[in-house]
Amino acid sequence: MKNDKATLSVRLNGDLKQRWQAFCARQDTNPSDALRQIIVRLLNGISAHDSTKPSAYEQPDTSRRRMEVRLTETEYARIETLAFQQGMSANRWVIHLIRANLSGEPQFGMLELRTLGESNSRLLAIGRNLNQIARHMNAVRTLETVVTAERIDTLTRHIKTHTARVADIMRANIDRWRLE
Repeated sequence: MKNDKATLSVRLNGDLKQRWQAFCARQDTNPSDALRQIIVRLLNGISAHDSTKPSAYEQPDTSRRRMEVRLTETEYARIETLAFQQGMSANRWVIHLIRANLSGEPQFGMLELRTLGESNSRLLAIGRNLNQIARHMNAVRTLETVVTAERIDTLTRHIKTHTARVADIMRANIDRWRLE
C-alpha cells in the first residue's frame, strides 16, 4: 500500500519552537497534528469565502439527523454548567457550538437575544428623544442651536443604522434556527 503522506519541514528559532511545543502540550496534541489542523483550517477558510459559506439570510435547512457523541463525565459536567450559565440545555449548547464553528457566525442564546432587543429598544427611545430636542431647537433657530441640531441629526442617523443592523442580526438568527 502506498503512503500518500508527504513531509513538511519548518525551521523555527529556539524560542518559537519552545513556545510551539508548549502550546501543543496545552492543547494535548503533538506539533505535527497541530500544524496539520492549522493548515486544514486555513485552507478551508480560503474556500469558505468563495460562496460555499451559507449566508445568514438563506433559508434554513430544517432536515435533522441524529448524532451521538460520547464524552467523559468531566466534559459533560462542564458542558452542562456552561449551558446552564447561558440559559440553554446541554444539547442546545453543543448545537450552537458546532454551528458557530461551521458557519463562523455568532449563535445567540435567549439571553443575548433579549439583551440585543433591550439595547435596540433603548436606542430607539433615545433617538425619539433626540428628534424631539432637534425639533424644539429648530423652532428656536439660533446659529448655536443649528450646529447642535446637526450633531443630533448625525447621532440619530447612527442610532437608526445600529438598531436596524441589530434587528437584522436578531431576525437572521431566529430565522436560521426556526423549526417548521
